Amino acid sequence: MRKTVSSLLLASSLGAAWALPPQLQLDSLHASLDTLSNNMESTLLGKDDLPLAVSGYMAFRLKNFHYSEQSPWVRDDQARTSVDALLNVNIVAMPNSYITLFTNLMFPFDLSGIFTNKLAKNPTEAPGNNDERVLFDHSTDYYASTINEEMNVGVDIRAGVFGAYVTAGGVIWANASPLTMWERETNPRFVWQYELFEDEKTVSTYYKEKAFKPVKEGGRAFWTNRSFGGVFANFYQLPYDMKAQFLVSQPADADMGTRDGLRMYGGQPGELEMMGGYDLRGTVLHGRIAKEKIADNLTVGVNYMGVTFDKDIIYEDEFRTQWITQSKGGLPVLLNTHVITADVKGNITPKLFLMGDIGVSITDSTTFVPDPGAADYSLNADKSVNMNSGYSSRKEGYVSTVNSPKLGLYVKAQSKYIEGWPMTAELVFFQPGFYSPYSLTNPSRFPGWRKNEAYLNGGALRYSPNMTGINFKLEPSFNRGYFDFQYAQHRQIEAGPDVIAFNYRLNGRNMWESSNSWTKHKPLFVADSGNASWCGYINRVGASKNSSDGVKMYRQRGGLYGGTWELWESFAAFENGDQVAKGEIPEHAKWSSYLSFMGGYDIGHWIGTDRNVMLTGFFALSGISTSFNPLAVSEKQSNVLLTSFFGQIEPTVAVTPTFHMVGIVGLETFRSDKAYLMLTADNGTSKTAKNTYYYEVNTSYYKKAPINYKDFAIGLGFDWDFSDRVGLHFRYKFMTHSDETVPDNDWHSHYIAAETKAWF
Repeated sequence: MRKTVSSLLLASSLGAAWALPPQLQLDSLHASLDTLSNNMESTLLGKDDLPLAVSGYMAFRLKNFHYSEQSPWVRDDQARTSVDALLNVNIVAMPNSYITLFTNLMFPFDLSGIFTNKLAKNPTEAPGNNDERVLFDHSTDYYASTINEEMNVGVDIRAGVFGAYVTAGGVIWANASPLTMWERETNPRFVWQYELFEDEKTVSTYYKEKAFKPVKEGGRAFWTNRSFGGVFANFYQLPYDMKAQFLVSQPADADMGTRDGLRMYGGQPGELEMMGGYDLRGTVLHGRIAKEKIADNLTVGVNYMGVTFDKDIIYEDEFRTQWITQSKGGLPVLLNTHVITADVKGNITPKLFLMGDIGVSITDSTTFVPDPGAADYSLNADKSVNMNSGYSSRKEGYVSTVNSPKLGLYVKAQSKYIEGWPMTAELVFFQPGFYSPYSLTNPSRFPGWRKNEAYLNGGALRYSPNMTGINFKLEPSFNRGYFDFQYAQHRQIEAGPDVIAFNYRLNGRNMWESSNSWTKHKPLFVADSGNASWCGYINRVGASKNSSDGVKMYRQRGGLYGGTWELWESFAAFENGDQVAKGEIPEHAKWSSYLSFMGGYDIGHWIGTDRNVMLTGFFALSGISTSFNPLAVSEKQSNVLLTSFFGQIEPTVAVTPTFHMVGIVGLETFRSDKAYLMLTADNGTSKTAKNTYYYEVNTSYYKKAPINYKDFAIGLGFDWDFSDRVGLHFRYKFMTHSDETVPDNDWHSHYIAAETKAWF
């Protein structure tokens, strides 16, 4: 029928046209040709447009850990070999020059096989009779093998002075200003660590960028982005040189309503970060508006970051019970966060760059109280209100308060006035109570939430609340090499409990990867508490003695804690045994000092070769003390709570243009004279028939156990472009850990990793 109608219309049109006089027929024909030409041109793309483009990579990864000497922490970790693969696909479609459609997909594969015994399940669960994939413990599905933007879709629209894109999905990376949405990490990335997110580049380029001109801040390896799941809109071009961005997400890193606290996520970017029907009973809202080209080079913006929680979280048994049974006040409390800042960045002069951000953090508190209208509201026998029930989200069931604003300030200046000697200075002031969970004031991959503790290298590598100080860097380069000098001195503004956290920089990432305990992803718990057989690290005493003491978001038990690709340890610095027994933690306004030197030089001409032979060294000394200390050298100094040395030497050799080798030799030490162990003795007291002796004998006792750790590493690896756009990256590393006071914690490990990556 459709063909018949079309034919009749065409015939009638032609008949009408040929019924006209000849000149009019020619004019009608020319007009039709012009219209046809315009219609065809409108469907053509510009010279730079691609109707459809597909790119990405396929990667295969093998990792194996073998402990020639085991510590209790890894004793039951039997599934130590993993074989993973992933396909990352980026698809871009351009229907015309003004619209771009894109999607990023990641497909993980676990090739480790199926085990019919307990080897695959330990240490997360007790042995069972069911077949089990190593997949569960290695978490290829649950936590992802990549940190690329993935499982999302978006559209980019451009027209004149307008340009914007909107993306929604699982993992979205974005930043705003240092005090709202920003990640800071200035610890050098060495050639040794071939990151999962390395961009496509030849082996020679990879070594040149990491060995000859290492990127320590900014760029893909040190980008300042944070990961979210949700919807993100970026208006990157607006009239009058304006720009804006908006984000709607959920607080996956601060889920207060479940036992795990983070419902599978734990700060680890993954394809499930914001997928499925998970309701974290909270909302993350962000907005930024900025004006560019002020005085030619400056950008000024205003920012907002809000993290709020649904009051219906009171119906989550885990949240309600935690506060009722573990908090001192006994009433459940929700803390909502609002951060407002104004930032500026740009070149004041051609040789002076300035970045600054000043803002306030406001905490909106909701305290739940028993609601007389609740179905389970009740009174005790003495007519007092039963505080264990009767909670609701009705307005009669809570009291809201807003605290006074807390100030935060960050200033960074980079000078190139002295030719060849660039300098950087950073000044910070974070008032106690200033809390911005996605800013550089959070120690990043190891979420600190609102814990009051001090971090080793604080201020130099990462910031935390309740801090002020300055960080200075000198980074000259010269023919065939470079060297960097960094010194930082920071102090807590107000006294806080002497709870210290430090991360293992030399071997911590490998230690984290080697564990299959599910709690390594969840800093709410010590990293080994997922071991069902109760084998675990023999830890120093922290602020709380037991893993279940206190509300989970604020627990500070001593022991190992996992971040993303990191391993931390926490302990409390006590002055004597009586303080340990009574749980009295000393408080000081602590100082953090840091000094580092990094240098690299091409020594190829020393040995008579024109090939690049780069020798790189990095050495750092840092510590935490109770009073000003230019440099914490020894734990025997009366005011020193913790001191650490880090040294790493990395030689690289360009064997051929497509085959490069790298080696590593490293030593890291931690020393503190303020640490204690909590031990348990068997209670042999006989109990009478009336059980009158139950709980009357304390079986715990404490012993001074100074921290004297030595971590050592030596390894060899290579990177080989064995085909066009295909590379093989191999590493072997022998690592040791020595605990002088608690030798049961000692371990020796062999680590092998191989990755093949093919780009398309």
